[in-house]
Amino acid sequence: MIEIATEKDINALSNLWQSVFLEDKEVTEYFFQKIFDNAVTPVIRIDDEIVSSLFLLDCKIGEFKGKCVYCAMTKYNHRGKGYMKKLLDFSYDWCNENGYDFLILVPAEKSLFEYYEKCGFTPFGVRRTHTINGKTPIQKEKLNFENELTFDNSINEYWENACIHYGGNVTDFGLVFDDENIIIRNARGSFTDIPEKYKRNDTIIQGDIDFGETQSPAMIKAENKKIKNLNCYIGITLE
Repeated sequence: MIEIATEKDINALSNLWQSVFLEDKEVTEYFFQKIFDNAVTPVIRIDDEIVSSLFLLDCKIGEFKGKCVYCAMTKYNHRGKGYMKKLLDFSYDWCNENGYDFLILVPAEKSLFEYYEKCGFTPFGVRRTHTINGKTPIQKEKLNFENELTFDNSINEYWENACIHYGGNVTDFGLVFDDENIIIRNARGSFTDIPEKYKRNDTIIQGDIDFGETQSPAMIKAENKKIKNLNCYIGITLE
């Protein structure tokens, strides 16, 4: 049931991506031009239609190499059937079979932590505190961490270009907090539907999403207990 997508699937994957995340086509086109060939893309196909998929991107934590789950997506009328868990299990097995040390992901919202925990992931990483209304953020260099999740330059450039496409700066990615520290995320990444009081540049988040005082920003799945216990900075959300 699970296959690895190829170039012939790009159009179907792009349509699925845009329908689930309301992404601009220019952003998905850039991804498929610059990133797709080096990504591993497991898909579930039903009646010759791709109904669920995710991308596995190369990443490293110190000496350990892994894959990062990106853009996990399922068609709305196929949700609740366990397809995403099957893809995540497949991805982890693929990592083990191909010499990778871990599988990591950054949940898009707080409620997903519980779901990913059921899929075998555990909380991981040092979060970066946010800033709002021009208050000074805590800089990454001042945090207490020994390792950092890193990506190839091509992946960093893709995220940077996506941010710029939506009219943001390299550090914002269209995310802001309201006065109650609730994330306001426009589905298209732009500021079109964000209330006027949050449109000023000084309200843009300048750090990782803060899900709470004790919540890690990411989740990891690894056999090596040493990896799971690493003190690691996760800057994927914004950097």
